[in-house]
Order: sequence, then structure tokens, then C-alpha cells
Amino acid sequence: MAFFILFSVGLGVDAFATTYEIKIPSGASDPNAPYFWSEKTTGVTTGEITIHPGDSVTWENADTAFHTITSVTREGEPNDLFDSGFFTAGEFYTKQFPELGDFYYFCSLHPWMNGVVHVVKDPGSVKSIKGVASGFSQTGVGFEVKYILDSTLQQTVDVEPDERTLTFLITGETQNEQITLILPTELIENPNTVWIDGMQTDFDTEVTKTGTKLIIPIEPGAKEIKIMGSHVIPEFGILTMIILGIGVLSAVMVSRSKFPRF
Repeated sequence: MAFFILFSVGLGVDAFATTYEIKIPSGASDPNAPYFWSEKTTGVTTGEITIHPGDSVTWENADTAFHTITSVTREGEPNDLFDSGFFTAGEFYTKQFPELGDFYYFCSLHPWMNGVVHVVKDPGSVKSIKGVASGFSQTGVGFEVKYILDSTLQQTVDVEPDERTLTFLITGETQNEQITLILPTELIENPNTVWIDGMQTDFDTEVTKTGTKLIIPIEPGAKEIKIMGSHVIPEFGILTMIILGIGVLSAVMVSRSKFPRF
């Protein structure tokens, strides 16, 4: 039995469980039908779909005939992982997929109707931390750091200009094997060393229009990410200028007090 390979498109990165819908169209019981499935969001007609752990797929029978959604091996042999039983026009069958893997299925009444559910790791959604190093930036507003993770980073980032490091803390539990960070070059130049929970690790970098993108491997359950660069924040940020100004003013006041008034 042949399986058509076409990954569904348009499935946005989503950190939350989602239910996807595949319709069995009218006439699907005819082996000469133009197609046997129709994915609701993308219109893909192969019966093949890519989802994330915890997501579900609902098959709707819009045909006039009975159908089944029966799990099979890649070679098309039933393997008893799931089976809808017979369901008729207007009825639905929903299956949740908590585990990673490729799950093949067919209609036991019409074996030319076959498909596969690919369950892959969720990379997480694009999130951001705003106002990083606001006390040091020239404007006082700080910088925005964008990242992709299935969990979130703490909004407070430890900025150490003397050590040339930024430290991020992961809140919650992550199951990902990597995190992607985009660091503005005005915040940190040439990120060259990364530690995960105190252990130095290799990473990939790419220079983009908005900063330096770091792809850092992590272990599930990781908590701390420390990044060192050749320079962190502008040398004379707003906080530095305030401190310098206070120092200069104090020096002037002291020098004036040394001279008698006439």
C-alpha cells in the first residue's frame, strides 16, 4: 500500500495543545475519487499531518459511507494502536497523540484511504523580554531580546558589564533540546561563550539584521543560561553617565570648599 508524502503547511508554532481536523469528503469510498481527505486548515488532501505531543486529530465523516480510522504499520498491517470502529455520515473520531513518532492509519473498509500523523517536538513560540539593561542603555529604555522556547524566560535578566555576561533564567519546565535567542549587538557584542547550569556548551551563531542569533542546545529541565561576549552594553550608558556626573559634581564641590570666600 502506497503512502503519499506531503507535509502539511501553515501549522504555526504553538506551545499549547491543539486539535486539527481532517474531513473525509463525499465520494471518498470510491477508489477513483480525486482525494480521500481534506485537512481543514491547510486543505492538504493526503491524510498526512504534522502535529506536536499532546495535540489531537479529529476526523469528520462527510461521506455517505461508513469509514474507520485504524492504525497500521508503515507497511499497512494493523497494529492495534487505535481504531475508531465504524462511523457514519456526520460522525467524528478524535485521537490524541501524546508521544513522538509517525502514526500510520487507513480505513479498514476502503484500504486505499490511508494517511499518517507525524508527531514532532514543539519548538515553542516566539517570545520576548523587553527593557533588558534599561539602566545602562543610552535611552534608558533598554533592549528587546527575542527567543523561541516551549517554556518562558524570567523577565529580569542579570547584566554584568564587568564580567561581560548576560544571565537568563528559565521558568517552568522545558522539554526542548535547544533554545534560540536573538541578542541585539548594542546589548552584547560577539557572544563567544555559553554556560548551561554552570556547564560550558557549544552553540551555533548567525548574524541577522536585528542582532546575533544563538542556537543553544539544552537539556530538558535546564534552568540557567549565561552568555559571555567581548563587550556587554555601551561603555557609557545612561547609568554610567549619571554616576560619572555625580562624581564630577562631588569633586567640584570639594575643590570649591578648599578655597576661602572673600
